[in-house]
Amino acid sequence: MKNYWLYSLLMLVWSCHAPEPSSPDQNKARIIETLQKETQYFCERKLDKWAEQWSHQNFVSKMYAGQHEFTEFDSWQAIWQNTIEHIQAFPNPIPIPETAQDYRIELFEQTAFVFFAKKGEQGPIRETRFMVKENDQWKIARMQTIY
Repeated sequence: MKNYWLYSLLMLVWSCHAPEPSSPDQNKARIIETLQKETQYFCERKLDKWAEQWSHQNFVSKMYAGQHEFTEFDSWQAIWQNTIEHIQAFPNPIPIPETAQDYRIELFEQTAFVFFAKKGEQGPIRETRFMVKENDQWKIARMQTIY
């Protein structure tokens, strides 16, 4: 009986133990990993793995803006549907674009802004991502692409 109480006490203490918070550098590395996986899986046409990099909350959105066009998707369902249609139209895998290694990441506890650039056919493409931390995983909640 004594062992039962000791075991119960240990389990209670263990369940109350909060996980160690991630350092800013660890969070930044995990954010970059999420962004790189999202691009890789999109280029490889692995939709399920691509979708795992995104938040599916009702506030997610995606926007593309060029000199003569502007397109925005204002829900996970709209983003998902657009991506399915795009991959149906262009089913073959594509090369993963080179991304500048100078990510600028601004952390705000459970959210972050990320700014970076990549090469495009017409010149540089500038990206802004808004990230949210869900269940200790960084997810994309907003993507803005300007080319």
